[in-house]
Amino acid sequence: MTALPPRTEAKLGHYRNGLSAYDVCLRLEKNATTDEGRMHARILGYLILHAPSHMAQSEVVKVIHSCAEDQKKLFDLGQCFRLWFIRPFKKSKGPTPRSSDHPSRPSFDRVKEDLKAQIKEAPKDRKGAKTQALIRDGYRCPVTGLYDMIASKQSLVDGRSIKEAGGAVHTELAHILPESTYFDISKASTDKKDYSASVLAVLQRFGYDVDQVNGAKVHSLYNVITMQKDAHDAFDRLEMWFESTTEANCYDVKTASSVFLQLIRPQVTFTSPNPSILPYPSPQLLALHATCAKVAHFSGAAEYIDNFDSDADRLDVLATDGSSSAVLDHVLWGSISRPVGTVA
Repeated sequence: MTALPPRTEAKLGHYRNGLSAYDVCLRLEKNATTDEGRMHARILGYLILHAPSHMAQSEVVKVIHSCAEDQKKLFDLGQCFRLWFIRPFKKSKGPTPRSSDHPSRPSFDRVKEDLKAQIKEAPKDRKGAKTQALIRDGYRCPVTGLYDMIASKQSLVDGRSIKEAGGAVHTELAHILPESTYFDISKASTDKKDYSASVLAVLQRFGYDVDQVNGAKVHSLYNVITMQKDAHDAFDRLEMWFESTTEANCYDVKTASSVFLQLIRPQVTFTSPNPSILPYPSPQLLALHATCAKVAHFSGAAEYIDNFDSDADRLDVLATDGSSSAVLDHVLWGSISRPVGTVA
């Protein structure tokens, strides 16, 4: 968990509304009496600093100001972003959060109800998506440079090139926007549909066209990347993300830990033999994932979620003194967002 940088280091320029909203976050962080409160204040502050777009930044600033410096509403707002923005992107999720009162409830509810009606179940067969992603990505993981085993078995790439790249492995299909948001919707409980709609409502208010990744489109090449298992795991855990450069489809690879640096390339350039048919990963979705990863890392939300998931796994019997109540709350606030668990 990293404290919010002072106002002078916020790099918000002359964006007055942004600066005033950031000041609110700084005061909220200072006045917080618990680590959880400080984390939620930092989630709001880092969302301003690392927003994926000007529209998303403006939305965060607007909703912070709408709380009129009511600390309870602001802490609740930080929690909403943790549950409905960070948590859906992070692997090892617990149960689906129940809907709670949202600081901007009326407009949020209208958006969410509209989206709930539009949610479609994603197909469970990811084979086609992985095959196309492999072709687009040159039968290798762009992050590590390692080739997929199929490149060797079917002689799609010469053996020397495979050896020079470090060998061949079994790659996996990584989704930028997690597919778990859309899985098993048709027979899902009301809580899961409500949770998924809440997640999509946040994305829509950030300016994203959720129809582009709804239903079968969650497997679109815009939303998937071929990855070696460890790289995929780091990406899903928000421990690795891509930051855009001035060159199209070229990204600096960033990690929450320097340990990964020996495994991955410092920079990747996504390629495609035919971009019109096999499109590149979406820069907008990669920016969204990067924001989520940075906010989760700097605010302490990533560690917070990991700790609670770990405690929940070990919790066989609830403590009679109530000490396990926070863990129980975390579990109950999430039961249906747990991913289906299929690996291509």
